[in-house]
Amino acid sequence: MRNLLLVILIGLSSSTFAQLGMGQWRMHVSASQAIDVAYGDGLALAALKTGVIEYDEAAGETKIYNDQNGLSDILVSCISYHSGTKSFFIGYDNGNIDQLYSDGTIVNIPAVKLAAISGNKRINSFTMRDGKVFAATGFAIIVLDPIKHEVKDTYNPFASPKNYQSVLFLNDSIYALHNDGMVKAFENNPLLGNPNNWSVDTRVDVPVLEVSYQKAVVLNNEFYIWSRREVYGGDSIMKVTAGGLQEVIGHQFNMEITQFQLVNNKLGVSFSDSYVLFNEDASIFFTVYNYSNPSPQIKSVAYDGNSYWVADFKNGLVKYDVFGTSKMISGEGPPKNDFFSINGNEGKIVVTGGTIDRVTLNFSVSGGYTMKDEDWNLYDKETQSSMWGTGIWDIGAAAINPKNLEEVAFGGYCLNGLSIANGSEITQVYGASNSILENTTLGNNMTCITALEYDDDGNLWIVNGYSNKILKVRTADGSWYAMSTNPLISAAFASELAIDYNGNKWVGVYGKGLMGYKDNGTISNTSDDIIKVMQTGAGSGNMPSDNVTAIAVDFDNEIWVGTDNGLAVLYNSDGIFSAAGTTDVSRILVTYDGNVEMLLGNSYISDIEVDGGNRKWIGTAESGVFLVSADGQEVISNFNKDNSPMISNVVLDMEFNHLTGELFIITDNGMVSYRADANYEDADYASTTVFPNPVKPDFFGPITIQGIKYGSDVKITDAAGNLVYKTTSNGGTATWNGKRLTGEDVSSGVYFIWTAPSDGKGKKVGKVVVIR
Repeated sequence: MRNLLLVILIGLSSSTFAQLGMGQWRMHVSASQAIDVAYGDGLALAALKTGVIEYDEAAGETKIYNDQNGLSDILVSCISYHSGTKSFFIGYDNGNIDQLYSDGTIVNIPAVKLAAISGNKRINSFTMRDGKVFAATGFAIIVLDPIKHEVKDTYNPFASPKNYQSVLFLNDSIYALHNDGMVKAFENNPLLGNPNNWSVDTRVDVPVLEVSYQKAVVLNNEFYIWSRREVYGGDSIMKVTAGGLQEVIGHQFNMEITQFQLVNNKLGVSFSDSYVLFNEDASIFFTVYNYSNPSPQIKSVAYDGNSYWVADFKNGLVKYDVFGTSKMISGEGPPKNDFFSINGNEGKIVVTGGTIDRVTLNFSVSGGYTMKDEDWNLYDKETQSSMWGTGIWDIGAAAINPKNLEEVAFGGYCLNGLSIANGSEITQVYGASNSILENTTLGNNMTCITALEYDDDGNLWIVNGYSNKILKVRTADGSWYAMSTNPLISAAFASELAIDYNGNKWVGVYGKGLMGYKDNGTISNTSDDIIKVMQTGAGSGNMPSDNVTAIAVDFDNEIWVGTDNGLAVLYNSDGIFSAAGTTDVSRILVTYDGNVEMLLGNSYISDIEVDGGNRKWIGTAESGVFLVSADGQEVISNFNKDNSPMISNVVLDMEFNHLTGELFIITDNGMVSYRADANYEDADYASTTVFPNPVKPDFFGPITIQGIKYGSDVKITDAAGNLVYKTTSNGGTATWNGKRLTGEDVSSGVYFIWTAPSDGKGKKVGKVVVIR
């Protein structure tokens, strides 16, 4: 069971930012995209992609559990209710199991996850039987004791592992369905751990190629099996007869089956666009109709005796009754659990749910979503009429206009790659047919928009991958211009874009290196533009690799470049355009245990972000996030899955909310955020805050002073003017540990906070009350 104090200290939940303290984390879990549901003891719980949503019907209260506030893992696979202990069993993709009681207590049962075996350990389903819990896993059948929270036995009916989907009981026998067939044994045989005591149920044929068995149920002493075929619309529900398998529900529906279960003594079949309860003769008993916009995509249903509880992949947890009345059970968080890229401006962030791949079209319709002050807004085909039939998918790039935060641009790899929203509606859609955007040179008639950034004047800069001129701009007045190009990078795939403090553009071109572009402040006149391309090799740029994966501009206008083979810095960012040749980038050398090494070595750098103190936050593809000093000479911290609430070491993208210092981190397992001890300065001290205030006896975190001038010396004095503590701010943020310079806790009282910026006089900016 998780230590409650630890949960309080790390402060992770789906709570609002006001509750997120300095140095604390939170996970961003959408209450949509539910995949399984269970009901018991007045509670309805739906399994989400990276958590569980709980609804207490009597209290009308909703709570989201994730691995940041109690759950032991991340990727949930199934959920089931055990009436004997009034608890819910939660299974995970990696074999982990949690037992969640109705009072909120969570007990972890990690034996399967920790088992010294290789291969698939996924928990596919649970079956409750005579005080035991049977878990069908990717390698064996696991028997659990729900009272002692331990594994009682493991059944391996075959010498080699099988992917077991269902455990069933009929008469005096136990049955287990796996992808290739079904096995059986006498239930009371004390030696079921011995494969010799199991036999193959020959009625369930070994399937032909491209067919697998996915789930089985027992109805009126008969077995029914979901048989999946690779061909679309070829799935069936089969009845097990003495002569073999007989199709009872199948191809006549011409739809994919996405789930199969027993609900209220009926055969519950989830199709790709509907959910139907069938009688055993295959006649329709009840159909769940479209109850919402977006239309439902039902994955699972539970029946409480009066109403149906629905796990809806588009709408989350839904209560639905036979009279057609429905209730959406929502929770705080993003609209979806799909995350690929993130960008932001002035406290507003925009996340894309699609993906842009250099090789493959994914046809993702997840869209994009913005968040400002904890309010999320969704832009996809279900919410935007302007996206209907316009060939928009794989949205994987976005930017927010600093001159008008209501204007958000989305980029994708599709027929019409650029969409622009004003407020909550997408009002403009652009492709090769109605703008200077080019279709790819690959001949697929697609427009590939891989990166977007607005400059300070509200001009939208666009990376148009696989086109003859990869850099384009839509100015604030609506004019379009294609920038000059270099034959070296023409028609290449480009995916990274940054604009420095001199207005120069920096573009990462796959396989070609880093392009620097200077338009000399004359966007409409390309004759005076200068292009530099930096590649591997001394004198040619000396890049660590020609595959650029990240670009960031720091406060000194230095260009930090990440590649798939390490990190480099271009210190002479503007001088490069006036030099006779190409200026080489530099690798940062640091000393570890007396040895001189390159900072982060040859790591795959997935993103670089600069905080309010000019420090660098570097995301990697396999080692989490590194915080390094402004000059890169000191590695301050490494946040990874083993030493922090990071949910994965595979970082895809990051972005700061520079007003608060909260760093949003997208990983391959979802999105988390961390409130760093730095934010942008407030030179006028108009937003200065001190929190928490008062500091109560049960608070052990740092006291934060935010909204001050960059690089300020900060002093804490008592009421008599005696110096208690001093520090220097990171950007506009300073922290105090509540102690004196000598290390002792301060006593109760009022303490005053003074700042002394390097270019101005000191001033009192606040006070804090400490209660011991």
